[in-house]
Amino acid sequence: MNRLPRLVATLAAVILAWSPAAARAESAATSLEHDSIRVTTTEGLSLAAYVSRPTGSSAPRPALFLTQWVSCGTIKPNPARTSMEERVALAAGYALVRVDRAGTGDSDGPGCDKLDYDTEVRHYREAFDQLASHPWVDRQRMVVFGSSLGSTTAPLVALGKPVAGVIVQGAGALTYFERMLHFDRIELERQPVFDPLSLDREMRRRIEFQLHYLHGKLTPTEVEQRHPQLAGVWRSLRGTDEEPHYGRPFAWHWQAADKDWLAAWAQVEAPVMVVFGEYEQFESRHGHRVIVDTINRLRPGSATWLEIPQAGHDLGTYANPYDALSFANRTARPELFVTPVAEWLRTLETHNRD
Repeated sequence: MNRLPRLVATLAAVILAWSPAAARAESAATSLEHDSIRVTTTEGLSLAAYVSRPTGSSAPRPALFLTQWVSCGTIKPNPARTSMEERVALAAGYALVRVDRAGTGDSDGPGCDKLDYDTEVRHYREAFDQLASHPWVDRQRMVVFGSSLGSTTAPLVALGKPVAGVIVQGAGALTYFERMLHFDRIELERQPVFDPLSLDREMRRRIEFQLHYLHGKLTPTEVEQRHPQLAGVWRSLRGTDEEPHYGRPFAWHWQAADKDWLAAWAQVEAPVMVVFGEYEQFESRHGHRVIVDTINRLRPGSATWLEIPQAGHDLGTYANPYDALSFANRTARPELFVTPVAEWLRTLETHNRD
């Protein structure tokens, strides 16, 4: 099995960048202006933050607050491209609020590869409070926008905050253990060289390994030392390296595995939109769908579902799920995401004014 230790870094670049032609077409119609500021965490770290708004704005605007994917990398505005979150903000007429995580870009800290899950969530919550006071932002109309595994931090950031809504795409509300097992399963099923006779055996090995790793809180080396029959499992997983997992410390994943995300979603009283790509490679449809179904059972009509045909985790479209697994022959169709999300945000604005 091919091992792709830098998969997530590559994926983040794909998520962030669309076709140059589409970017030029959009920038010809409108643009964003940016303000670079700093936020301070309780331990005294100074984090780089960026507030963007449609050029020509004057009054405070409703705003999207981004919670990022798992991979490390700066979210500093880049004039050479228009990111997916910038496209949404432009189409909806929103401000966009972003913060570089500790140790990333111009932010202080030992490095994003040392940043654990709980600390990341706390930093987002502290940044949310400070950036809500920015003069470009209407603090009563802030929407949390979670992308990829940022969709798991989104409801935790929103808890107890005066959010106007939450949008997530690329991760759901099943346990992290279930999520990782589903990813293992779908990867094995979509391999170019498909071996159904070995799939059951391989999944049983991965289930046992993930249990010791995520819930036993053992490092991969410790798992293999204590359970020699699982030797080689770690090296077969995508997103693994000698030490980090998706570029993050083991503690990040152990803490994620402890979270009850569905309980957090049940406490979010603002309107919610969940976006799922038909050929999603990392998380099950059910993992996404359970958010909408749970919220609508508790507060009918509060959650909206958007499923994009043939879309992968990066929201590009593919001819089949096998191409999506390897991000092969991708077609950029950002409007399939941007247009309905912007429409939902504008509806949200009408609802809030009423």
